[in-house]
Parts: sequence; structure tokens; C-alpha cells
Amino acid sequence: MIEQLFELAKKKRISELEVLTSQSTNFSIQAYKGKIESYKKTNTAGLGVRGTYQNGTGYAYTERLRPREFETLLDMVKDNASLMKEREPLFDEKQEGSWHDSQPNLPEEEKIKLALALEDEARAAKEVSDVSYAMISSGEGTRQIANTYGLNKTYHSNYNMAYLSVIVKRGDEVETDSAYYLGDLSKLDRTKLIDEAVNKARRKLGGKPMAVGRYPVVLDRRVVCSLLGVYSDVFSARNILQGTSRLEGQLGEKLFGSLTLLDDPHSGHERILFDDEGMDTAKRYLVRDGIVESYLHSQQTAAEMRQEPTGHGIRSYKGTVQIAPHRLQIPNGDIDLASLFKEMYNGVYITDVQGLHSGTNIVSGDFSLAAQGFRIENGQMTAPIKEITIAHNFFDLFAQIVKKANDFDFSMPSGHSQYGAPSILFSDIAVSS
Repeated sequence: MIEQLFELAKKKRISELEVLTSQSTNFSIQAYKGKIESYKKTNTAGLGVRGTYQNGTGYAYTERLRPREFETLLDMVKDNASLMKEREPLFDEKQEGSWHDSQPNLPEEEKIKLALALEDEARAAKEVSDVSYAMISSGEGTRQIANTYGLNKTYHSNYNMAYLSVIVKRGDEVETDSAYYLGDLSKLDRTKLIDEAVNKARRKLGGKPMAVGRYPVVLDRRVVCSLLGVYSDVFSARNILQGTSRLEGQLGEKLFGSLTLLDDPHSGHERILFDDEGMDTAKRYLVRDGIVESYLHSQQTAAEMRQEPTGHGIRSYKGTVQIAPHRLQIPNGDIDLASLFKEMYNGVYITDVQGLHSGTNIVSGDFSLAAQGFRIENGQMTAPIKEITIAHNFFDLFAQIVKKANDFDFSMPSGHSQYGAPSILFSDIAVSS
């Protein structure tokens, strides 16, 4: 099929062509009150092409993977390329390979039983008034990237996940929280997962606002990951070129105190061995000991800035090349969370934030977010707090890291990028009610 496209491209005077194919199967099942409330199984497949015609780049895609569609597909590439005034470079090295990265999978019947058992046991837990989600999901997919320079790489992977969200009630007060497990579902400890979700929700009960002020703050690892997810675009070379990142011209500058921030594509829930332009990926430090070392590049931005591409060209078969991190992370610390609280002594532990899109400004770095958490008094976690707002600036905040806990974990997978961090103690953050 791909060779057919390459031959047809020659006939149509398309000077170079890249083909990206994707096939995936996704399954999810959700239990509610002892019954299967939702059962979904989807299969998707598509083919996207990017080609150069008369020194312009054109894109096109199809989900009808039949040879008779190829004429129309490449004509669309030519038409779209004719409207463009610049050429996007393709990865021009001959590289081939096929990789497989899969974990054990359960039969669907076992997944159904697992979802029902998870929901039933969670509902029976003390103070649980309802179970919002008791979901088992899984998926597998294959992607292939090939071009007329001899690139041809294929990768097959899968995932399995259990997700639980519960509602707890005490008197008239209600709280909710969640937990997830990613990996071999035959090894899932349901009791542990339920305890995590229930205890996280239960400990929020009785929360009250607190006095306005500036406090030492420990941000839970989930909150740190959320901030990384919002502000990772400041490292995109495309944003640098468009003048929408404060990191423009800041390579080699010490902007972030003691922060180390790296992208390790071979960690997290799924390895990323090559990007969607075919370039091999590797661990890369964006910030090391506070010094900005690298931006994230596609082939095009690297050429424009006369820097080396970094393997961060990301696209679906339907879309154009974008830039995104793979597994962006702050390395683990060396003390446990309880010791971090003792070091802070008096302050605030923030466990949840809301309004990440409306309350953040990626260009300036300012953020103001609704939050929940706990008071830390004399080194101990005490009363829950809620209905507060925390405010700071991303760049300034991460320049004042005091210490990191050793509770590193990745955020729940969502889309291509995944973020990892430990809980971190910062010297001060503004808190208001």
C-alpha cells in the first residue's frame, strides 16, 4: 500500500511523500449499581500523507484504506501544497524497524467481572454514598511512519486501566475523589484502589476556608503535573518563533533556580521510540539545575532556528505536525512526604486545583486557581481547607523550589503527553478565600 502511494506520487510529480498510518482498538466498560451501564468498543484506522509539490507542503488523509482512494488523496496533497508558500522538511535518513511493547490482556468477560466487583466493593465502603465511575478500559494500536527517503518504522503497543471515582457523604456534606491503576489487570489490588479513592475523598470532609496570606506550600504531585501540562507549551519552538513564550532567547540562562526538567520518552505508561515524523527519541533535559538547555523541536522549527531537531513532531493521521512533550517530568526527591511537612512546619498542602485553562496565562505565566488541601501545623497534616484560591507565576514559582518529596508518579494518561513529578515544597504562594 505504501509503495503504491510512493509510485503514484512520482507520477504526479510530488517530489517527496510521507505516509502515517494508524490502527487502534479501544474497549471500555462501566458498572453502576450492579449492572453494566456502558459498553463501548471502537475500531479506528486511517492514513495521512504529507507531500511536497512545487516547493509547497500539502496534507491529506483518508479512512478508506483502499487503493482506489489514492488518486484522490494525492490530488488533495497537490491542491493543498499549491496554496502553501513554504516547504516543511521531512526526515531524510533511511531507517527501518518494527517494535512491540505490550502487556498481558484479560478476556472481555474477565474485564466485565472486574468492573462489577470494583463497583460493588467500592459502594460497600464506609461513608460511600455513590460510585461515579467504576471503569475498566483497554486498547491497542499500531502506527507506521514511512517516507520516500527510505524511512519505515512501525510500533505496536497496548494499555489496560482501571479507574474509580467515589462520592462520600457525612451528614449533609459531600466530597468526591478518584484513583486509577495502569498495568496488568490480573494484578490489580481492588482493595488498595478503593481505599485510595475513598480515603482521598473522605479526608476532604469538614474543609473550611483559611485566612488570606502568603504561605509556604507543598503542591501535591498531581497539582505539579497539572501545571506542567498547562505550561509545557512555553518550551515549544513554535511558540518561541511566534513570540508567545517568555523563553525566547533564553537558552543558557538560569531562570528556574534549582529546577531540573526533562523529557524521557522511554518512561511512563508507554514508550515513545520515535516521533510522528520518524525521528528516534531520547532523554532530553529542557532545564538542568535551573538553566534552560533546550526547546522542543519538530523538523521544521529546527530548520528555521538552525538547531537540531529533538523528536517532538506530533500529529494524528488527520492533522498537521504539532509540537508536544512525550514524558515531561521533574526527577524524584529524597525525603518522604511526612518529612517534607516537618521541614515546612507550618503552611499549606494543596491537593487539588480547578480552572487550569481559564485561570492560567501561558504567555505571562500568571495563574489563579481554585484549590483544596490541608493545613500543615507543627509539621503535621491537620484540618482540610477548601474554597480558597492560590495565585503565583509559573516561572517565578519554579525558581523557588525548596525541596522535593520522594513520591514521584506520572499523571493519568490523557492524549499523547504524560507528566511526572514528586510533591514539592515552595517557599510561598498567595492564598485567598
